[in-house]
Amino acid sequence: MHLFVGIDVSSKKLDVCFLDSEDTRLKETTFPNDIHGANQIKENILAYNGQSHYEKITIGMESTSVYSFHPAHLLDNDADLKRIGVEVVVQNPKAIHRFKGLFEEDKTDKIDAFRIADFLRFGRYNKTIIKEEKYVALQRLTRSRYQVIHQLTECKQHFLENLYYKCNTLTNEVDTSVFGSTMMELFAESFSLDDIAQMELEELADFLQEKGKGRFRQPEKVAASIQKAIRDSYRLGKVVQDSIDIVLATYAKLIQTLKNQVKALENGIESLFDIIPEGQCLKSVPGIGSVYAAGIIAEIGQID
Repeated sequence: MHLFVGIDVSSKKLDVCFLDSEDTRLKETTFPNDIHGANQIKENILAYNGQSHYEKITIGMESTSVYSFHPAHLLDNDADLKRIGVEVVVQNPKAIHRFKGLFEEDKTDKIDAFRIADFLRFGRYNKTIIKEEKYVALQRLTRSRYQVIHQLTECKQHFLENLYYKCNTLTNEVDTSVFGSTMMELFAESFSLDDIAQMELEELADFLQEKGKGRFRQPEKVAASIQKAIRDSYRLGKVVQDSIDIVLATYAKLIQTLKNQVKALENGIESLFDIIPEGQCLKSVPGIGSVYAAGIIAEIGQID
């Protein structure tokens, strides 16, 4: 005799159906989606197993991102359930949906839980490997970095759009990134265009070298190109100019903040990546560094 436990997961509750291999619904109930609810499912399983001593017990649920993560991991790692050989299966919702489509019935959460248990009873499900904690942690970091990079790209696009209003020839004339801290401070906070245009070339070059911590190889050439771009650009009225300056300063701060966040995430990825053995294998491939390799491993999980 086998026991199948179908769980329909939502953000707040766990609808559960306990079904045996003879298609007998032992119990249909609802628990909260929290540690107490998951432990109640465990206690019910242990109680039923104490009565019938099942040959096999399978718990199944659909993969619903963050909602199914906690109950799946708690039940999969529980020592008491491991002792009696309980298998936890997290299935692609598409497979469950196709199976439900074979039956003409109204959709309710309790019916969904029963059909998940029934799907397990047919034994056609794919065996699931619940990711180990370190792979889940790495995935959180790499996916967050991916999202922050997209936010950073969008901020840079808005910065360039507003910079064009202020100095429309700058990106054509100046052969350096406008997203360096020196250039962003120069155009977002420190000076008006007229201030920069009227500065002595040597004074502007010294400012660039000081703020850029000596990274400019030819500061005089960069300073000259900036002043030429200002002379060649259109001028805005004061009202629009003031608004553009506020916007540029806002995006400059956002860009710097996001850059710092990317660096913090990458440091976290690097430190976690060092304890994952297959990472060194991927890094041996030319062109794949720690962050890219971490992203691949985070999505695949452990090699088995």
